[in-house]
Amino acid sequence: MPQSLIQRTVNTFVKGLITEASELTFPENASVDELNCALERDGTRRRRKALTLEDNHVLSDVVVPQGALVQTLDWYNVAGQPNLEFLVIQVNNILYFYEKSTDPLSANKYSGTIDLNTYSANNNLSPSENRVQVTALNGALIVASPAVNTFYVEFNTSTEAFTSTVINFKERDFEWQGSDTEVTSEYFENDSSPSAERTYDAKNVGWGQGGGPATYTFALTHAWYAGKDANGSFNSTDWEEIYSGSSLAANGHFVLDVFNKVRSGLATEVETGRFRTVAAYAGRVFYSGIDSAKNGGKVYFSRLTERLADVGNCYQVYDPTSEIISDLLDTDGGVVSIPDAHNIRKLHVIGASLLVFAENGVWAVAGVDNVFRATEYAITRISDVGLVNENSFTVADGLPVWWSKTGLHAIQQGESLNVPTAQNLSLSTIQTFWDNISNEKKAQVHVEFDKVNSRVFWFYPDNDETIDYKYNNILVMDLALQAFYPWRVEDQDSDTSYIIGTSYYAGLGATSTETQVVNGSDTIVNGADNVVATLYRDYLQGDSEIKVLVRDGATGKMTFATFRGDTYLDWGEADYKSFAEAGYDFMGDMTTFKTAPYVTTYMRVTEDGYVSDGLGYAFTNPSSCLMSVSWNLNKANSTPREIYKLKDVPVVDPDDLGSIYYPTDTVVTKSKVRGRGRSMKLRFESATGKDFHLVGYEVLGGKNNTY
Repeated sequence: MPQSLIQRTVNTFVKGLITEASELTFPENASVDELNCALERDGTRRRRKALTLEDNHVLSDVVVPQGALVQTLDWYNVAGQPNLEFLVIQVNNILYFYEKSTDPLSANKYSGTIDLNTYSANNNLSPSENRVQVTALNGALIVASPAVNTFYVEFNTSTEAFTSTVINFKERDFEWQGSDTEVTSEYFENDSSPSAERTYDAKNVGWGQGGGPATYTFALTHAWYAGKDANGSFNSTDWEEIYSGSSLAANGHFVLDVFNKVRSGLATEVETGRFRTVAAYAGRVFYSGIDSAKNGGKVYFSRLTERLADVGNCYQVYDPTSEIISDLLDTDGGVVSIPDAHNIRKLHVIGASLLVFAENGVWAVAGVDNVFRATEYAITRISDVGLVNENSFTVADGLPVWWSKTGLHAIQQGESLNVPTAQNLSLSTIQTFWDNISNEKKAQVHVEFDKVNSRVFWFYPDNDETIDYKYNNILVMDLALQAFYPWRVEDQDSDTSYIIGTSYYAGLGATSTETQVVNGSDTIVNGADNVVATLYRDYLQGDSEIKVLVRDGATGKMTFATFRGDTYLDWGEADYKSFAEAGYDFMGDMTTFKTAPYVTTYMRVTEDGYVSDGLGYAFTNPSSCLMSVSWNLNKANSTPREIYKLKDVPVVDPDDLGSIYYPTDTVVTKSKVRGRGRSMKLRFESATGKDFHLVGYEVLGGKNNTY
């Protein structure tokens, strides 16, 4: 039977997992299915390292209840110290602090804590059941949650003490309290007993305040000082001669508490909601996310902040009703109103814009010339796709990405910094994979971004997981390759540890060191016996990586783990499968039957030395990779066969066990493949406890030319 030769080029897997293509339209260099592999930038595919506890890890004194709400956040520039960074951990209602300076991270916990119950808003929401959001400003950490009164935390580098202060939020009262008739009617002089609302409105316009007459029956069309005579006294006749039409005088004389508005003669207006989200932007602090019909679409911003005492002053300095100076200053605080925003979940800064993420869309707030001022700014709606879970949101190399109700989305810069655009990242790649995650588990997702490797990690529980916030699944997005791939962490046989949070460990930090001050060989003393000492910051550098916060299965205590284990057993004992299935290969057409008598695979040599067991030597970090094939779109694969074969067995040098002296960096294996069909699909998978690093493969096949 005549056949023509087919040579299939090497597959590089650079496109990662693709679920949104049929068998006939599947793209090259992508995988149909995969798990627990790392997609390298050079197109190779390697088994992920095992999850293992930090070297010399320390168990904390904190016992985490199973299923507890755990939140991990970062506090940068602590106390104004460059490169001093804290990891903030919320476990139910308590905040804990770790210094991210040295390994092991688990050994760097401070004794000081903050109890969120101390700042409870008493609004029927529990601080233990609501995640906090934070931002750093002037060395302090500002903490917001729907269940607490927003506060800021300061750290004393000398005493290592944490102190916290509730923020009092103030705004000017620009609301008219009287009826439409009372507010807009031209004249009320004949009304000898105005309502309490009408009286308050007149005072808020300036009548009877700051030298004005205590008369509250005049119209609110223009200020009282418009009726001053030559002597500077108020004259009603002069005031009445001024025609103001249907305009209203400026109000806002009174400055009120945002959450407890006490107006003279009127019932106190209480807002039970609290700020959900906070962000530092343009030298100010912005707050939003109040869950109420009246204030739900408002974004409050402080005046330009030079001291922490100003972070709650969300109003203009000069009285708008003043006769002397009533100007709104560029540096003033205020309120941005976005009436059509529903349930604001997150504030974040990108470029010159403040992005406002609500459940029903995304808005950008920015200065008209890219400099935000209280006197001029623009509001632009940039997406109808909103944010449901703020814990799915991160910024990856300047690109905001998050999980919406319909998929994975990102905000990208448009032609102007003020007009970013939204894009769906999953629709043409992994939408089916994402859709198969239940809504309940999507609501528990947590995200981390690896800044050095430009990879986003979304952690979420199994669909059938009974423990809340047990993160045993990870979806990875490689920004450079624009590719996705999944991981899964296996449980131990009993009392399994599991992931409850994450932290990006930059590998660059600073820790305090005490040293004695000396002059030559003599220690300088103060008085008779007090040695003079000083604290300085010692800057340290290590490897960057994603560290995961772990609940220890045996004790329930917190510690940290990393994906560094070269045993390829999670927790040192749990085997996990790593595999990648290439796309459907029709070898040029979909009609004729083909054979692939030989597949040549290329594998990196991973062995890097030997270890002696007293009787002989074994490789350290050995590899193994099994290959199987399926024909004609069948799901069943052939029996897996080993394709990693070291052909030149090196001779052990007992004096140098750190090298194997293999002649090449790559193992090339030519494997015979049985079967035939219109299409072929290859699967590469791991063996227990061993690494593999697949460079690619090549198919030398044959095609039957008669049918």
